[in-house]
Amino acid sequence: MSERVKKREDLIGDTGVIIRTFKVIDAREGIHGVDVRVCDSDGEEYWTSLEDVELDSGVTK
Repeated sequence: MSERVKKREDLIGDTGVIIRTFKVIDAREGIHGVDVRVCDSDGEEYWTSLEDVELDSGVTK
């Protein structure tokens, strides 16, 4: 049986927040600020700005 997929036009362009548990696995500070490499609860690894995450330790810069 073929699954029918419906495009949800009402969601396109909407904004929100993704909440995931993650672990910082690398961090670098440069002239534009601090970037952290994280491994999230799904096993995905990626770089993001420290400004875009909230650390349990409370470190912000």
